[in-house]
Amino acid sequence: MEENPFYRCERMSRVVPLKAFLALVDVPLFLGYCQDCPHYGERWSCPPFSFDPMALWRGYDAIRLVAWKLTFSKERLFPGERRAFEEKELPRLKAAMAEELLFQEAAAAGSLALFPGRCELCLRCAREAGEPCRMPEQMRYSIEALGGDCAGALETYFGQKLQWAAGNRLPEQMILLGGLLLPQETE
Repeated sequence: MEENPFYRCERMSRVVPLKAFLALVDVPLFLGYCQDCPHYGERWSCPPFSFDPMALWRGYDAIRLVAWKLTFSKERLFPGERRAFEEKELPRLKAAMAEELLFQEAAAAGSLALFPGRCELCLRCAREAGEPCRMPEQMRYSIEALGGDCAGALETYFGQKLQWAAGNRLPEQMILLGGLLLPQETE
């Protein structure tokens, strides 16, 4: 990723045994948060699912957590900058992380990438029209959509606290979290 005058990007990664990570998975709790979203049920990458997320988690041995910590320069922390960042730069960063995770997935047979946040491959998800996913080979879920606690994972495995934007201002830092589910070792 190229240098940016408005923020510094620190990349962090850690492999965690899935048995340990499952302590941070609470599907009913996060499904409740998803149900509060005004876009609930509008994207194939988000609940409700036709499968049990816990069964998906249990099909893997470990997760490689990948975090990109963005620390904003003082010039970026002014009123109104949040919207510009969220509309222009954030989608680009999420797409770059998704591309990197798909590259890692291709290099590790049997793995599954988990994208930061919701899928944004299509301008309008086919689910809204009751149609099947247009890009099922590329669509991936996020950690939180599958019931994972991103804030807890950042604190537990990276010693980082999530900061939330307030009004039209960016926080001092933002962290994108994705992952790569790693398959069980076969003997």
